[in-house]
Amino acid sequence: MVNAVTRPARVAKPKKRVLIVGGGLAGLATAECLARDYSGRFDISLLEAKRTTGGRAGSFQESKTGRTVDYCQHVAMGCCTNFLGLLARQGLDDQLHRYTSLKFFHPEYPVSIFAPSRWLPAPFHLMPAFSSLRYLNRSQRRQIKYALFRLFRTSSEDLGGSLAKPWLETHGQDKVTIRDFWSVIVVSALGESIDRVSLAAVRKVFVDGFAAAHGASDVLVPKLPLVELIGGQLTVAIEKLGVEVKLGQVVRQISTDKNVATADGKVVAADHVVAAVPWHAVNDLVPENAVDNLECLAVAPASPISGLHLWFDRQITDLPHAVLVGTVAQWVFRQPWEDKQASAGFYYQVVISASQSARCLPQQELIEIVLGELQHAFPETRRANLVQSKVVTDPKSVFSITPEFEALRPPSRTCLPWLHLAGDWVATGWPATMESAVISGRMAAASVVQREFGGNLEVEAGLPLGWLARRLIKP
Repeated sequence: MVNAVTRPARVAKPKKRVLIVGGGLAGLATAECLARDYSGRFDISLLEAKRTTGGRAGSFQESKTGRTVDYCQHVAMGCCTNFLGLLARQGLDDQLHRYTSLKFFHPEYPVSIFAPSRWLPAPFHLMPAFSSLRYLNRSQRRQIKYALFRLFRTSSEDLGGSLAKPWLETHGQDKVTIRDFWSVIVVSALGESIDRVSLAAVRKVFVDGFAAAHGASDVLVPKLPLVELIGGQLTVAIEKLGVEVKLGQVVRQISTDKNVATADGKVVAADHVVAAVPWHAVNDLVPENAVDNLECLAVAPASPISGLHLWFDRQITDLPHAVLVGTVAQWVFRQPWEDKQASAGFYYQVVISASQSARCLPQQELIEIVLGELQHAFPETRRANLVQSKVVTDPKSVFSITPEFEALRPPSRTCLPWLHLAGDWVATGWPATMESAVISGRMAAASVVQREFGGNLEVEAGLPLGWLARRLIKP
């Protein structure tokens, strides 16, 4: 009788421990990507210093009204495929309102409705929308179309370290066109003035964000406060994937021996660490010389964004949002979710990006200026009483996307094989947006996977280009 051979039981490899420092969208995207695509191969913990995740995409409770409102209204666009994909994978894509047109209000002209054609192929689908801008004359609309065509025919690799405004001036854009069209879009999209931004960032906005595909310029507004969408539902969904989320964990240092030291004296060991903190904080966190140019990044200029939170005793407009041209106020949003405390008043938020000048004004003076602008755009405001107001400004809301900053942006991978970077400021090719943050999270996850297994993770592709866009727009 032959004895059966007993094979030794296969011993499962221990999971590699990944610590993610920072619970903003970049950190959450890193965690979601690793937990979903490599389930069972990583033990993932996310450490967040605040009492909720979401980072700059957050909310606060106004003390007098008791309402929860966002610090500053965040919107996505149809071109933000990675951010939208993150929400969709967790069943949250129905938590955004989608709008296919924009309304522009100029103090001296009738309202303009910017609505791309549903029938013309991209990028020609934008031509009727530009023609509808009634505050620009025919010559100025031709200027815009010409400059856009030149952007289409200029490869992103050929832009170098160019500033946007000189390029626009040399390509036939007059002062009014720059002020009332290019600057209006640029300031809202990039959070910085047209005088400072890189041409590469402007091309990204207008080519990828508007022209390249149908639906790219759609505006998507959350249906609930960000603290509930990002800090609540998205975070809970990621925890269900097996990620451990620890709040109130202030990290003081990431050391060269892969240890993470917290403010309460704990030292946590890891196989991989992802630093998913803002650009101005990462240099004090990571080991010296781990990343090139971090000292320069740490002192790189930021651009403030201000949110004016206004409660009236009546509705001043039923529009969900509107773009204001030629005014201090740049964008006004009506509260996008049903309010259970209607007695507190009707809530609107006015957003002012690149608000260096506005924040120098006394708050009451700024509010009075904006109220005058709202009264002109929406006459019902003249009959309304302002019940409550609050001005919230984040002085470091976004990085100033200058050519110099673009040159400093690092990849997710560092010279230390176990250290990885995430944040909207890394070299994603996108400006400071929720899309850039989510892309950076996928890049950091890909860096972890590549270092550990030699595998590969791809960033989600953008919207598919039609035949005409593929021929007209250089990559």
